[in-house]
Amino acid sequence: MSTSTELITSTLTETFDLDPAEVTPERTFEDLGLDSLALVEMGLMLQERTGISLEDVPLQTSIEELAALMDAQDADSALFAAPHSGA
Repeated sequence: MSTSTELITSTLTETFDLDPAEVTPERTFEDLGLDSLALVEMGLMLQERTGISLEDVPLQTSIEELAALMDAQDADSALFAAPHSGA
C-alpha cells in the first residue's frame, strides 16, 4: 500500500469515524457513504498535510485512484523543484 493510500485511509478513519476494515483501496468515496461536502473537507485536510491541491474529485473515485493522483502531482512538484543543469 502506498504512503498516499495510507494517508488517505488514516484521514478518512480519523475524520469521519469510519471502520478501518471497510476503508480499502478499491472502495470509492461514495461506497464509504461520503457526500460532496465531506469530500471537500477531506481534500482540504489532505492538502494541509501534503501541500497537494485536490479539486473536483468525484465521489466515484476510489482511494487507490486518488492516491495515484496525489503521487503523480507530488512527482510533478518534485520535477519542477529539481535543479536543472545548464549546459
